[in-house]
Amino acid sequence: MRKPWKVLACGSAVLVSLGTSVAAREAIDVAGYVQIVLRSHPAGRLKAAFEEAARAERKAAKWQVSDPVVEYSRGRAHPNEAPSLLGTETSLSVSQTISWPGTYSAEVRAGARAGDVLNAEGTASRWEIEIAARRAFTVLVTARALLEIDEATEADARSLRDLVARRTELGETRESDRIRTAVEWMRQRRLLDASRREAETAEVVVRTLAVEALPRPLAIRAEPPADLPPQSRESLVARLLERNPLLLASRADAERQRALASRAKQARIPDLDVTVFRDKELDKASNGIAVGLRVPLWNANRGEVARSDASLNIALASAERKRLDLLAELEERLKDIEVAGAQVQALDQEILPSAGESLRLSRRSYEEGETSLLDLLDAQRTLRDTQREAAESRLAMALAVTDIQRLVGPDFDPWR
Repeated sequence: MRKPWKVLACGSAVLVSLGTSVAAREAIDVAGYVQIVLRSHPAGRLKAAFEEAARAERKAAKWQVSDPVVEYSRGRAHPNEAPSLLGTETSLSVSQTISWPGTYSAEVRAGARAGDVLNAEGTASRWEIEIAARRAFTVLVTARALLEIDEATEADARSLRDLVARRTELGETRESDRIRTAVEWMRQRRLLDASRREAETAEVVVRTLAVEALPRPLAIRAEPPADLPPQSRESLVARLLERNPLLLASRADAERQRALASRAKQARIPDLDVTVFRDKELDKASNGIAVGLRVPLWNANRGEVARSDASLNIALASAERKRLDLLAELEERLKDIEVAGAQVQALDQEILPSAGESLRLSRRSYEEGETSLLDLLDAQRTLRDTQREAAESRLAMALAVTDIQRLVGPDFDPWR
């Protein structure tokens, strides 16, 4: 008789193994996969690093005041008029450079805009890895859909080969038809092997982006795409101008160059050097204050002002060019998503049902001897090509959506 603790241990092991197998079979959807990538991939954590660098940039800009300079000297001296006298002389001074307030505020603004550039770069890195994860997951979904199509097509070709082989043995059809169906089955086997390799490659890419180990076998879940509603161009343009990190970075860089140009012009007004000193000599001790002022007579910071103005003009032109390029790209992506959505709708609602019905009628007619083998093979190829075209059209639509997400944000959902 088993001891109770052994029974409990065995039962616990069974429950753990069942829980593990259930977790392994749990399907992953695109939202869950994106969260895995953002959690595990280094690019998903890069945004925090950029934000830290932005805070450091702003902090460094606020602490531009120069440190004071302390000088101390000590020496032995005796006057020539009284050689017998001997004593110690000391000197102590503290100097501080006081920047012009306009120069300091311009430096602070430049540091803040530099921080904005870094924040935008961090947002761009997070967008890129999230969209890359969505694209990889979508490619895997399509690859597995194409694999299912080719598996079904190969099964149909094998079934037809067996049917024609039996009819050939009974003398009901020609030997050439048996050879033709055998060749068609081998052709479908070759296409099936290619589809299987593409699905395996797509899964490798998905696992690589995830970094952390995913269940084996990998079960995925994807909702079939619904009809694509019309998109509001105005709202998308507003989202792009407000949120696109590349555009925000170019604008922030232009503002940074503007602040640097202001700093260069403010630097024409010289800084003030203030020194407080105390000198102790043999015959006297003196305290005082000294003020130094650099006179902008020969230089006046003309070279730095010209360089800053030129950099500002370049940054402004680059920001405007980036805005126009992104708007033009958005127009192209909107056209792509409209074309892909129309193709998916036509294939799913009209062409695919007709191709499936054509194959069903052709197969029944062939089995009843009312049509030729070539008609049946042609109907099979038409259905297979239409199914593949529909799957590829869904992929094109999904990729067009990710292209728009790259411009306006990963949270863009055209069906919402």
